[in-house]
Formats: sequence, C-alpha cells, structure tokens
Amino acid sequence: MSSLQLRPGHWLLRCPLCKSGITATAGALACRNGHSFDLARQGYVNLLLGRRRRPAAGGDSPSQLRHRTQFLDAGHLGTLTTTIVRHIERSAPRPQHILDAGSGTGHHIARIAAQMPGSAISLGLDISKDAVRQAARRWPTPAFAVTDLWGEWPVHDAAADLVINIFAPKNFPEMRRVLRPGGWLAVAYPGPDHLIELRDRFGLLRRHEKNSERYAHMAERFIGPPTVAVLRSRAILHPAMARAVILMGPNARHVDPTSLAVGREPLPVTFDINVLFARKPERKEGDGCWLSTAEI
Repeated sequence: MSSLQLRPGHWLLRCPLCKSGITATAGALACRNGHSFDLARQGYVNLLLGRRRRPAAGGDSPSQLRHRTQFLDAGHLGTLTTTIVRHIERSAPRPQHILDAGSGTGHHIARIAAQMPGSAISLGLDISKDAVRQAARRWPTPAFAVTDLWGEWPVHDAAADLVINIFAPKNFPEMRRVLRPGGWLAVAYPGPDHLIELRDRFGLLRRHEKNSERYAHMAERFIGPPTVAVLRSRAILHPAMARAVILMGPNARHVDPTSLAVGREPLPVTFDINVLFARKPERKEGDGCWLSTAEI
C-alpha cells in the first residue's frame, strides 16, 4: 500500500490507545508503543476500538449519505460555510489546522478549507465508516478518520486552530482540548423554524426549544463567550430535493420513505440555522463534562 495515501491532516492524530504520536509505516499509522492502524485504500484510517470497529449503528447509512450528497451538491447550505469562513477570516493569525467533528460526506470541511487563504491542513472525524470512506474517496486533500465523537478524540492537544461542528454531536470538553489557545469553534445547529413546513406536513422530529440556550452555556463554560449568527432563508424546493433534505438526517430513522408523498409540485421550505462562534482564550481553563445531543 502506497505512502502517497497519507495526507497532512493525519499528523494531527494520536494513538487512541496510548495517546502517543504516530508515524507512517507501510500502509499504516503506528505509534512508538507498537499500536498500528491500517490505512484503507481510499486513504482514511479507522481508529474505533474493539467492538466499535464494526459499522456503527448511530452513524449515517449509505442511503442518508446519498441524499445528503444530492442536497449539498445542489448548492443548498452554501451560505453556512461562507459565513464560517468570513467570520474566521477576521481573526489573526488565520487558521492553518482545521478539524471537522462530525464530517459526514466531507462537503463542509472541503469547502471551508478551500476558501481559507494559504494551504490549510484539515482533518475530518466521523463515526460512520461509510461516510468517512466516501469523503476520503471524493476529497483528496483533507484527511479522514473513523472515531467516536462521544468519547475522547484521537487528536493531539491544542492541535486545531478551528474546530467546526455542523449538525453533529457536541463534545465541548474535547473541542476545548484540541483547540489551541486563541483557536475558534464554529457550531451549526437548527433553529426553531428549520424545515418547519416539512416538519408539520410529514411529522418530522421536533427541535428542543432550549438548544440555543444550552449550547451558549456550554460554549461559554468550555471555550469562551459565544456569539450567534442566524441564517434564515426560504427556498422553493423541487420534490426530489425536499425528499433528500428529509432523508439525509436522523429523520430517515423515523420516517418511512415509502410514505413520503411529496407530490410533483415545488415545496416552500424554511432554512433556519444558527451558527455559534466562540474563541478559546490564551489561558488554560478547568475541566468539565461533555454534552450529548440529538440533531437534525
């Protein structure tokens, strides 16, 4: 297996067993204590341990990934990544190391890294092996790894200048640990009216009303004082796009696809997304617990 499959972002990783640094061997990443993790031919590494190395029940399915790719490739949610880039561009120094906690298809980290000035080193983490495989195959620049975001991430302390988290599990203590002092966190989550037309029509999952308050509290506790940008727009979606936006997330596990009678006429859909920004101070903070949530 060729060492050309190594990508710069892999060097942000550390051994999930002993936390030591890793080096490249023939087709694998290995630490000084002899723990070795094979690089897949697509160029990603699986760092789940023990029984969790089996396909994760909580991760995105191939069907969800197909729908998400269809939706994002159509240009929807492009404002989201642009908003993150514009906010971070005002900071100094500019981010060189970007981590996507819950990278999914790799769409967001690829777009953000490409819009950053210079050559940013990027790493995507996701529990879904299918998602990581697809992302590594499609996007040749970012590195990708399979891992459990609810646990301790196999990433070096203070390794990232920017951590993004888009509709994904929110492990605030790990976000703080991997952020360098002065680094930025950008968290995107649905607002109260996100997809409200589809939600009411098809009985989709409801949002927790106090999510914004909880996330702001956790961000201030673990990272720094937050600010929130509200991205709200209304689009007319082709029925195929409306179907895709429903089936690309957790709603896919609660809705029977055969019952989605979206019809043949375009559907009006509200996009209501909050983007929380917080910056880690130049000093160390105390320890704490992480927050588990269910998202879109």
